[in-house]
Amino acid sequence: MLDKVKIYFIIPCGTAIYDEPCLKTIDKVKKHDTIVDVVHLSKGPEHVEYHYFEHIVMDETLDLVRRAERDGYTAVVIDCFYDLGLREARELVKIPVIGIGEASYYVGAMMGHKFSVLVGRRKSIPKMYDNLVAYGLERRLASFRSLELNPVQMIQYPDRLKERIIQEAEKAIYEDQAEVIILGCGAQTGLAEELMKILHVPVIDPVAVSIKIAEMLSELYVKLGLSHCKLFGYESPPPNLFREII
Repeated sequence: MLDKVKIYFIIPCGTAIYDEPCLKTIDKVKKHDTIVDVVHLSKGPEHVEYHYFEHIVMDETLDLVRRAERDGYTAVVIDCFYDLGLREARELVKIPVIGIGEASYYVGAMMGHKFSVLVGRRKSIPKMYDNLVAYGLERRLASFRSLELNPVQMIQYPDRLKERIIQEAEKAIYEDQAEVIILGCGAQTGLAEELMKILHVPVIDPVAVSIKIAEMLSELYVKLGLSHCKLFGYESPPPNLFREII
C-alpha cells in the first residue's frame, strides 16, 4: 500500500500561463511531504470558456488522468471550474478525481448560508448553474456575478482582476446577501487571503481548496480504499470494449 500523497494537477489548456500562479498557491497550502505535479496540455486553446473548446481538450485531459493512475498518483485535480471531464474521468480510474468547481461549492456551502460565485464572463453562468443543480446546491446560491474578463485576461491584468473582484463581491454581499464568495475560475487563484481582509467574509480559492480536498481523499484512498462508487454512474467501460475503441 502506498504511503505518499501524490497529486496530479491537470490544467486542461494548451498554454503554460496558468502554471506559475497555480504552483504558488499549491506550494503555500499543501503539506510539506505532499507531491503535486502541475501539467498543462501539449496543444489546444488558451481557455475553455466555450463548450466546443471543452470538446477539443477532452481527449488529452482524460489521457492524462489515466496516465496519472498508471504512474502511481493518489488523486487527480482537473483545474477547470466547469468541472470539465469530471464524470468521464471518474469512469476511467479508481483513484479520486476532484473538480475545482465541485470542491469549491461544497466547501463554500460549509462556510456560510449562501454563496456567490464570481465568474469570468456571463457566458459561463448557464453551465455552472447546471452543475450546481446536479450537485444539489442551487438553493445555496445567492448569485453569480460576472467580472467580464476571460481567464487569459485575468492573468494578464492582475490589478484589473482584483478591482473587478472587489466591486462584484461587495455587490454580492450587500445586494445579494452572500456570506461566502467563491472565486469561479482557477485563474483567480492567489487572491483569497487579501480579499478576506477587505471583504470580511470567507473567500474560496478553488486551487487551494481542491488541493486540500485531494490530499484528504488521497489519504482515505491509500489507507481505506475509499474512492468513487463504480456501481452505477461511474461504472467503468468493459475492458474489451474500451480496447476496441482506443
